[in-house]
Amino acid sequence: MSRLSHFVRGAAVAALVGAAASCAGPDHNLVTLPTVGGGLFTSYVALGNSLTAGYQSGGINDSTQRQSFAVLLAHQMGTRFAYPSLVNPGCPPPLTNFATGARVTPKGYPASTDATCFLRDPASATDVLNNVAVPGANSADPTGGPGSAANALTTFVLGGLTQAQRALVAKPTFATIWIGNNDILAYALNGTPQFATPQATFVSNYNAMMTQLMAGAPTLKGVLMGVVQVALAPQLFPAAALANPQFVAGLSVAVGKQVLVHPDCLAGPGAQSLINIQIVSALRTAPVPMIVCAKGDVPGAGDVGILDVDEQAFVQNTVNGYNAYIKAKADSLGWAYWDPNTVLTQLKATGAVSTVPNLASSTAPFGTAISLDGVHPSASGHIAIANALIQTINAKFNTSIPAISQ
Repeated sequence: MSRLSHFVRGAAVAALVGAAASCAGPDHNLVTLPTVGGGLFTSYVALGNSLTAGYQSGGINDSTQRQSFAVLLAHQMGTRFAYPSLVNPGCPPPLTNFATGARVTPKGYPASTDATCFLRDPASATDVLNNVAVPGANSADPTGGPGSAANALTTFVLGGLTQAQRALVAKPTFATIWIGNNDILAYALNGTPQFATPQATFVSNYNAMMTQLMAGAPTLKGVLMGVVQVALAPQLFPAAALANPQFVAGLSVAVGKQVLVHPDCLAGPGAQSLINIQIVSALRTAPVPMIVCAKGDVPGAGDVGILDVDEQAFVQNTVNGYNAYIKAKADSLGWAYWDPNTVLTQLKATGAVSTVPNLASSTAPFGTAISLDGVHPSASGHIAIANALIQTINAKFNTSIPAISQ
Protein backbone atom coordinates (compact mmCIF):
# COMPACT_ATOMS: atom_id res chain seq x y z
CA MET A 1 0.00 0.00 0.00
CA SER A 2 2.08 2.87 -1.25
CA ARG A 3 1.81 5.99 -3.25
CA LEU A 4 3.33 5.36 -6.66
CA SER A 5 4.72 8.30 -8.56
CA HIS A 6 5.51 7.17 -12.09
CA PHE A 7 8.42 8.95 -13.70
CA VAL A 8 8.02 7.60 -17.24
CA ARG A 9 11.18 7.34 -19.29
CA GLY A 10 11.86 8.04 -22.95
CA ALA A 11 10.32 9.99 -25.78
CA ALA A 12 8.45 6.89 -26.94
CA VAL A 13 5.83 7.43 -24.26
CA ALA A 14 5.28 11.12 -24.98
CA ALA A 15 2.19 10.46 -27.05
CA LEU A 16 0.61 8.55 -24.16
CA VAL A 17 0.91 11.31 -21.61
CA GLY A 18 -2.15 13.31 -22.67
CA ALA A 19 -4.45 10.31 -22.57
CA ALA A 20 -2.98 8.98 -19.34
CA ALA A 21 -3.20 12.30 -17.57
CA SER A 22 -6.92 12.46 -18.18
CA CYS A 23 -7.52 9.35 -16.07
CA ALA A 24 -4.65 9.61 -13.65
CA GLY A 25 -5.62 10.83 -10.19
CA PRO A 26 -3.35 12.61 -7.73
CA ASP A 27 -1.69 9.29 -6.91
CA HIS A 28 -0.12 9.03 -10.35
CA ASN A 29 2.12 11.59 -11.98
CA LEU A 30 3.34 11.08 -15.52
CA VAL A 31 6.30 12.97 -16.91
CA THR A 32 8.49 12.53 -19.95
CA LEU A 33 11.87 13.44 -18.53
CA PRO A 34 14.37 11.21 -20.36
CA THR A 35 16.50 8.82 -18.39
CA VAL A 36 20.08 9.92 -17.78
CA GLY A 37 22.93 7.63 -16.89
CA GLY A 38 21.93 4.68 -19.04
CA GLY A 39 21.08 1.59 -17.00
CA LEU A 40 22.59 2.98 -13.79
CA PHE A 41 19.27 4.51 -12.70
CA THR A 42 16.98 1.72 -13.91
CA SER A 43 15.92 1.05 -10.33
CA TYR A 44 16.78 3.63 -7.66
CA VAL A 45 16.17 2.91 -3.97
CA ALA A 46 16.61 5.21 -0.99
CA LEU A 47 17.41 3.81 2.44
CA GLY A 48 17.54 5.99 5.52
CA ASN A 49 15.64 7.63 8.32
CA SER A 50 13.30 10.61 8.67
CA LEU A 51 15.52 12.85 6.54
CA THR A 52 15.06 10.57 3.52
CA ALA A 53 11.45 9.63 4.26
CA GLY A 54 10.37 13.26 4.03
CA TYR A 55 9.69 14.08 7.68
CA GLN A 56 9.24 17.81 8.25
CA SER A 57 8.14 20.04 11.13
CA GLY A 58 7.77 17.18 13.56
CA GLY A 59 5.54 15.11 11.28
CA ILE A 60 5.12 13.33 7.97
CA ASN A 61 2.37 13.01 5.39
CA ASP A 62 2.03 12.63 1.64
CA SER A 63 2.72 16.31 1.06
CA THR A 64 6.04 16.25 2.91
CA GLN A 65 6.96 12.85 1.47
CA ARG A 66 6.70 14.29 -2.03
CA GLN A 67 9.24 16.97 -1.08
CA SER A 68 11.95 14.49 -0.01
CA PHE A 69 15.29 14.87 -1.76
CA ALA A 70 14.93 11.22 -2.81
CA VAL A 71 11.72 11.93 -4.74
CA LEU A 72 13.33 14.99 -6.31
CA LEU A 73 16.43 13.03 -7.25
CA ALA A 74 14.39 10.24 -8.85
CA HIS A 75 12.47 12.81 -10.87
CA GLN A 76 15.70 14.30 -12.20
CA MET A 77 16.99 10.81 -13.00
CA GLY A 78 13.78 10.08 -14.88
CA THR A 79 13.19 6.84 -13.04
CA ARG A 80 10.21 5.20 -11.36
CA PHE A 81 9.87 6.01 -7.67
CA ALA A 82 7.27 4.63 -5.28
CA TYR A 83 6.95 5.77 -1.69
CA PRO A 84 4.63 4.62 1.13
CA SER A 85 2.07 7.40 1.09
CA LEU A 86 0.74 8.45 4.49
CA VAL A 87 -2.76 9.91 4.38
CA ASN A 88 -2.99 13.59 5.20
CA PRO A 89 -2.79 15.01 7.84
CA GLY A 90 -0.10 12.39 8.57
CA CYS A 91 1.47 10.21 11.23
CA PRO A 92 2.04 12.44 13.10
CA PRO A 93 0.74 15.55 11.32
CA PRO A 94 3.41 18.23 10.77
CA LEU A 95 3.44 21.44 12.75
CA THR A 96 1.95 24.49 11.06
CA ASN A 97 2.78 27.09 13.72
CA PHE A 98 5.97 27.12 15.77
CA ALA A 99 4.59 29.46 18.43
CA THR A 100 1.30 27.67 19.12
CA GLY A 101 2.31 24.11 18.30
CA ALA A 102 -0.69 23.72 15.96
CA ARG A 103 -0.51 20.80 13.54
CA VAL A 104 -2.14 19.97 10.23
CA THR A 105 -5.77 19.15 11.05
CA PRO A 106 -8.50 18.09 8.61
CA LYS A 107 -11.64 20.21 8.62
CA GLY A 108 -14.16 18.84 11.07
CA TYR A 109 -11.62 16.80 13.05
CA PRO A 110 -10.31 17.42 16.57
CA ALA A 111 -7.04 19.34 16.70
CA SER A 112 -4.14 17.08 15.74
CA THR A 113 -1.44 16.25 18.28
CA ASP A 114 1.90 14.45 18.11
CA ALA A 115 -0.06 11.25 18.83
CA THR A 116 -2.41 11.63 15.84
CA CYS A 117 -1.80 9.03 13.15
CA PHE A 118 -3.58 8.66 9.81
CA LEU A 119 -2.29 5.49 8.20
CA ARG A 120 -1.19 4.41 4.74
CA ASP A 121 -3.17 5.30 1.64
CA PRO A 122 -4.51 2.06 0.08
CA ALA A 123 -5.68 3.82 -3.08
CA SER A 124 -2.58 2.92 -5.06
CA ALA A 125 -0.62 -0.12 -3.98
CA THR A 126 2.61 -1.58 -5.32
CA ASP A 127 4.75 -4.51 -4.30
CA VAL A 128 7.93 -2.60 -5.07
CA LEU A 129 8.93 0.39 -2.96
CA ASN A 130 11.74 2.73 -3.93
CA ASN A 131 11.79 4.85 -0.77
CA VAL A 132 12.20 2.40 2.10
CA ALA A 133 13.44 4.95 4.66
CA VAL A 134 11.77 4.93 8.08
CA PRO A 135 11.72 7.84 10.55
CA GLY A 136 13.70 6.98 13.67
CA ALA A 137 15.90 4.35 12.03
CA ASN A 138 19.44 3.95 13.36
CA SER A 139 22.35 1.92 12.01
CA ALA A 140 20.87 -1.36 13.28
CA ASP A 141 17.50 -0.91 11.59
CA PRO A 142 18.26 -1.64 7.92
CA THR A 143 18.98 -5.25 8.86
CA GLY A 144 16.86 -5.44 12.02
CA GLY A 145 19.90 -6.11 14.17
CA PRO A 146 20.26 -5.71 17.95
CA GLY A 147 19.59 -2.14 19.04
CA SER A 148 17.06 -1.51 16.31
CA ALA A 149 14.78 1.47 16.94
CA ALA A 150 11.79 -0.07 15.14
CA ASN A 151 8.50 1.78 15.63
CA ALA A 152 4.97 1.79 14.25
CA LEU A 153 6.08 3.48 11.04
CA THR A 154 8.55 0.64 10.47
CA THR A 155 5.60 -1.72 10.08
CA PHE A 156 3.51 0.76 8.06
CA VAL A 157 6.35 1.38 5.62
CA LEU A 158 8.07 -1.98 5.32
CA GLY A 159 5.27 -4.46 5.97
CA GLY A 160 7.34 -6.88 8.05
CA LEU A 161 10.57 -6.66 6.09
CA THR A 162 13.74 -4.75 6.93
CA GLN A 163 14.91 -1.79 4.85
CA ALA A 164 17.58 -3.93 3.20
CA GLN A 165 15.12 -6.69 2.37
CA ARG A 166 12.52 -4.29 1.01
CA ALA A 167 15.14 -2.44 -1.05
CA LEU A 168 16.30 -5.67 -2.66
CA VAL A 169 12.75 -6.45 -3.81
CA ALA A 170 13.19 -3.53 -6.24
CA LYS A 171 16.25 -5.19 -7.82
CA PRO A 172 18.13 -1.92 -7.33
CA THR A 173 20.80 -0.63 -9.68
CA PHE A 174 21.42 2.57 -7.72
CA ALA A 175 20.95 3.58 -4.08
CA THR A 176 21.34 6.47 -1.69
CA ILE A 177 21.87 5.53 1.95
CA TRP A 178 21.59 8.08 4.75
CA ILE A 179 21.94 6.11 7.98
CA GLY A 180 23.67 7.11 11.22
CA ASN A 181 22.10 10.39 12.32
CA ASN A 182 19.86 8.69 14.86
CA ASP A 183 22.81 6.91 16.42
CA ILE A 184 23.74 10.18 18.10
CA LEU A 185 21.25 12.98 17.33
CA ALA A 186 18.67 12.51 20.09
CA TYR A 187 21.31 11.76 22.70
CA ALA A 188 23.23 14.91 21.85
CA LEU A 189 20.12 17.08 21.76
CA ASN A 190 19.16 15.76 25.19
CA GLY A 191 22.61 16.51 26.60
CA THR A 192 23.51 12.83 27.03
CA PRO A 193 25.86 12.08 24.11
CA GLN A 194 27.64 9.37 26.10
CA PHE A 195 24.78 7.05 25.16
CA ALA A 196 25.44 7.35 21.41
CA THR A 197 26.16 4.17 19.47
CA PRO A 198 29.83 3.22 20.05
CA GLN A 199 32.07 3.31 16.98
CA ALA A 200 32.64 -0.45 16.94
CA THR A 201 28.90 -1.14 17.08
CA PHE A 202 28.21 1.44 14.40
CA VAL A 203 30.80 -0.14 12.10
CA SER A 204 29.37 -3.61 12.71
CA ASN A 205 25.82 -2.45 11.99
CA TYR A 206 26.74 -0.50 8.87
CA ASN A 207 28.88 -3.31 7.51
CA ALA A 208 26.02 -5.78 8.01
CA MET A 209 23.73 -3.52 6.00
CA MET A 210 26.16 -3.12 3.12
CA THR A 211 27.06 -6.82 3.10
CA GLN A 212 23.40 -7.79 2.80
CA LEU A 213 22.70 -5.26 0.07
CA MET A 214 25.75 -6.19 -2.00
CA ALA A 215 25.02 -9.90 -1.63
CA GLY A 216 21.55 -9.35 -3.05
CA ALA A 217 22.61 -6.83 -5.71
CA PRO A 218 26.31 -7.39 -6.50
CA THR A 219 26.53 -4.66 -9.14
CA LEU A 220 24.71 -2.04 -7.07
CA LYS A 221 26.22 1.47 -7.07
CA GLY A 222 25.23 4.61 -5.25
CA VAL A 223 25.98 7.26 -2.66
CA LEU A 224 26.74 6.76 1.02
CA MET A 225 25.73 9.89 2.89
CA GLY A 226 27.54 11.09 5.98
CA VAL A 227 26.17 11.91 9.42
CA VAL A 228 25.27 15.49 10.30
CA GLN A 229 27.35 17.23 12.96
CA VAL A 230 24.78 17.85 15.69
CA ALA A 231 26.28 21.23 16.60
CA LEU A 232 25.10 22.49 13.20
CA ALA A 233 21.45 21.65 13.94
CA PRO A 234 19.59 24.94 14.39
CA GLN A 235 17.55 23.40 17.20
CA LEU A 236 20.69 24.10 19.27
CA PHE A 237 21.52 27.73 19.95
CA PRO A 238 24.66 29.18 21.56
CA ALA A 239 24.50 30.27 25.18
CA ALA A 240 25.86 33.63 24.04
CA ALA A 241 22.41 34.39 22.62
CA LEU A 242 21.16 34.67 26.20
CA ALA A 243 23.11 37.92 26.54
CA ASN A 244 20.58 39.46 24.13
CA PRO A 245 17.60 40.84 26.10
CA GLN A 246 15.34 40.58 23.04
CA PHE A 247 16.09 36.87 22.65
CA VAL A 248 15.41 36.24 26.35
CA ALA A 249 12.18 38.21 26.02
CA GLY A 250 11.18 35.95 23.12
CA LEU A 251 11.95 32.89 25.22
CA SER A 252 9.84 34.29 28.03
CA VAL A 253 6.90 34.77 25.70
CA ALA A 254 7.28 31.18 24.47
CA VAL A 255 7.50 29.85 28.03
CA GLY A 256 4.65 32.00 29.29
CA LYS A 257 6.60 33.50 32.18
CA GLN A 258 9.83 35.39 32.71
CA VAL A 259 12.86 33.23 31.94
CA LEU A 260 15.84 33.69 34.22
CA VAL A 261 19.40 33.29 32.93
CA HIS A 262 22.02 31.91 35.31
CA PRO A 263 25.26 33.96 35.31
CA ASP A 264 27.20 30.89 34.12
CA CYS A 265 25.52 31.31 30.72
CA LEU A 266 27.20 34.67 30.26
CA ALA A 267 30.75 33.99 31.46
CA GLY A 268 33.10 31.06 31.92
CA PRO A 269 32.76 27.61 30.31
CA GLY A 270 28.95 27.74 30.41
CA ALA A 271 28.97 30.63 27.95
CA GLN A 272 30.27 28.20 25.31
CA SER A 273 27.48 25.67 25.79
CA LEU A 274 24.85 24.85 23.20
CA ILE A 275 21.22 24.79 24.32
CA ASN A 276 18.31 22.86 22.84
CA ILE A 277 15.42 25.23 22.08
CA GLN A 278 13.11 22.44 23.26
CA ILE A 279 14.13 23.45 26.77
CA VAL A 280 11.15 25.80 26.46
CA SER A 281 8.84 22.86 27.22
CA ALA A 282 10.70 22.05 30.45
CA LEU A 283 10.76 25.68 31.53
CA ARG A 284 6.98 25.94 31.23
CA THR A 285 6.51 23.47 34.09
CA ALA A 286 9.58 24.40 36.12
CA PRO A 287 8.92 26.07 39.51
CA VAL A 288 11.72 28.50 38.66
CA PRO A 289 12.17 28.90 34.88
CA MET A 290 15.94 29.35 34.92
CA ILE A 291 18.40 28.31 32.21
CA VAL A 292 21.63 26.96 33.67
CA CYS A 293 24.42 26.43 31.14
CA ALA A 294 27.08 24.59 33.16
CA LYS A 295 26.70 21.24 34.85
CA GLY A 296 26.99 21.26 38.62
CA ASP A 297 26.40 24.96 39.18
CA VAL A 298 22.81 24.31 40.27
CA PRO A 299 21.84 20.82 41.52
CA GLY A 300 19.68 19.05 38.95
CA ALA A 301 20.16 21.75 36.31
CA GLY A 302 22.49 22.25 33.38
CA ASP A 303 22.20 18.65 32.19
CA VAL A 304 19.07 18.13 30.10
CA GLY A 305 19.20 19.85 26.73
CA ILE A 306 22.63 21.38 27.36
CA LEU A 307 25.82 20.44 25.52
CA ASP A 308 28.91 21.77 27.25
CA VAL A 309 32.28 22.17 25.57
CA ASP A 310 33.54 18.70 26.47
CA GLU A 311 30.33 17.09 25.23
CA GLN A 312 30.49 19.06 21.99
CA ALA A 313 33.99 17.71 21.42
CA PHE A 314 32.77 14.17 22.17
CA VAL A 315 29.90 14.54 19.69
CA GLN A 316 32.16 15.97 16.99
CA ASN A 317 34.70 13.16 17.41
CA THR A 318 31.97 10.53 17.37
CA VAL A 319 30.45 11.87 14.16
CA ASN A 320 33.91 12.19 12.61
CA GLY A 321 34.49 8.53 13.41
CA TYR A 322 31.19 7.50 11.84
CA ASN A 323 31.88 9.53 8.71
CA ALA A 324 35.45 8.31 8.31
CA TYR A 325 34.12 4.76 8.23
CA ILE A 326 31.27 5.61 5.84
CA LYS A 327 33.65 7.32 3.42
CA ALA A 328 36.10 4.41 3.58
CA LYS A 329 33.26 1.99 2.87
CA ALA A 330 32.12 4.08 -0.11
CA ASP A 331 35.67 4.20 -1.47
CA SER A 332 36.09 0.44 -1.11
CA LEU A 333 32.90 -0.25 -3.06
CA GLY A 334 33.46 2.33 -5.78
CA TRP A 335 30.49 4.35 -4.50
CA ALA A 336 30.28 8.11 -4.03
CA TYR A 337 30.46 9.69 -0.59
CA TRP A 338 28.54 12.86 0.27
CA ASP A 339 29.16 15.00 3.34
CA PRO A 340 25.97 16.81 4.40
CA ASN A 341 27.90 19.16 6.67
CA THR A 342 29.30 21.05 3.69
CA VAL A 343 25.83 22.00 2.47
CA LEU A 344 24.57 22.75 5.98
CA THR A 345 27.53 25.04 6.61
CA GLN A 346 26.87 26.83 3.31
CA LEU A 347 23.19 27.28 4.16
CA LYS A 348 24.15 28.74 7.52
CA ALA A 349 26.50 31.16 5.84
CA THR A 350 23.69 32.45 3.60
CA GLY A 351 21.19 32.71 6.45
CA ALA A 352 18.94 30.01 5.00
CA VAL A 353 19.68 28.08 8.22
CA SER A 354 19.70 30.17 11.38
CA THR A 355 22.36 30.19 14.08
CA VAL A 356 19.94 31.61 16.63
CA PRO A 357 16.22 30.87 16.20
CA ASN A 358 13.97 33.78 15.34
CA LEU A 359 11.33 33.34 18.03
CA ALA A 360 9.24 36.11 16.50
CA SER A 361 8.58 33.93 13.45
CA SER A 362 5.89 31.28 13.69
CA THR A 363 6.58 29.92 10.20
CA ALA A 364 10.38 29.98 9.71
CA PRO A 365 12.14 30.36 13.08
CA PHE A 366 15.12 28.27 11.96
CA GLY A 367 15.54 29.77 8.50
CA THR A 368 13.93 28.99 5.17
CA ALA A 369 15.86 25.73 4.65
CA ILE A 370 14.85 24.10 7.96
CA SER A 371 11.34 23.11 8.97
CA LEU A 372 9.57 24.00 12.22
CA ASP A 373 11.20 21.26 14.30
CA GLY A 374 14.68 22.75 13.91
CA VAL A 375 16.21 19.52 12.59
CA HIS A 376 14.58 18.39 9.36
CA PRO A 377 14.95 20.21 6.03
CA SER A 378 12.11 22.24 4.60
CA ALA A 379 11.08 21.90 0.95
CA SER A 380 13.83 24.30 -0.11
CA GLY A 381 16.31 22.46 2.10
CA HIS A 382 15.50 19.22 0.29
CA ILE A 383 16.12 20.93 -3.04
CA ALA A 384 19.55 22.04 -1.81
CA ILE A 385 20.34 18.47 -0.72
CA ALA A 386 19.13 17.00 -4.01
CA ASN A 387 21.21 19.42 -6.05
CA ALA A 388 24.32 18.69 -3.98
CA LEU A 389 23.76 14.97 -4.49
CA ILE A 390 23.30 15.51 -8.21
CA GLN A 391 26.71 17.21 -8.37
CA THR A 392 28.28 14.36 -6.41
CA ILE A 393 26.68 11.66 -8.56
CA ASN A 394 27.55 13.34 -11.85
CA ALA A 395 31.16 13.80 -10.78
CA LYS A 396 31.57 10.22 -9.57
CA PHE A 397 29.70 8.34 -12.26
CA ASN A 398 30.13 10.69 -15.24
CA THR A 399 26.38 11.14 -15.58
CA SER A 400 24.40 14.22 -16.55
CA ILE A 401 21.49 14.48 -14.12
CA PRO A 402 20.06 18.00 -14.51
CA ALA A 403 20.01 20.26 -11.48
CA ILE A 404 16.71 21.41 -10.00
CA SER A 405 15.77 25.00 -10.68
CA GLN A 406 15.07 27.02 -7.54
